Amino acid sequence: MRGNRLWLLVPALLLCVWAPNGVAEGIKIGFVDLDKALRELPEAQAGAANLNRQIEARQKEIEAKRQEIDIFQRNLEKDFPKLSNAQRQEKEAQLQAMVMNLQKYQRKAQDEISVQRNEILEKIQNRLVRVVSQIGQAGHYTLILNDKSVLYVNGAIDLTQQVVAAMEKQPAGKGDRK
Repeated sequence: MRGNRLWLLVPALLLCVWAPNGVAEGIKIGFVDLDKALRELPEAQAGAANLNRQIEARQKEIEAKRQEIDIFQRNLEKDFPKLSNAQRQEKEAQLQAMVMNLQKYQRKAQDEISVQRNEILEKIQNRLVRVVSQIGQAGHYTLILNDKSVLYVNGAIDLTQQVVAAMEKQPAGKGDRK
């Protein structure tokens, strides 16, 4: 029984020793720096600019609300000695409600911006994956890696510029969902 196992093991070991050399000759590996591609893509830049405009508009609204609260608080402090206990409690409750509304508005604004950012990134990343797959099939690549799982890359296999160029040639709406 032990002799039979040895006869099965020897060809398997020989196959392991010789097979990598034959397989390695046909392997073609590429690399794409996704962060760099996202920075260079016009649609990503346009999306970032749009988000920045929305963030600035929200920040102006938040600042206006803060100023409104500051004015209300200064008036309350100035009028505090003249107010009855009931009036003081009412004004303090109004101030607290204003602060809570501002905090709620800030959270809502942050959530909306995050959702929009994620939608933009998802759409672009879906296109990136599709374009990389097309380049991989057309270029007969065995494997294309991204920057998230690689510690070192020789620039000779970097396909980032090719991917960016292909995405720029392909209209954003073509075949996209969302």
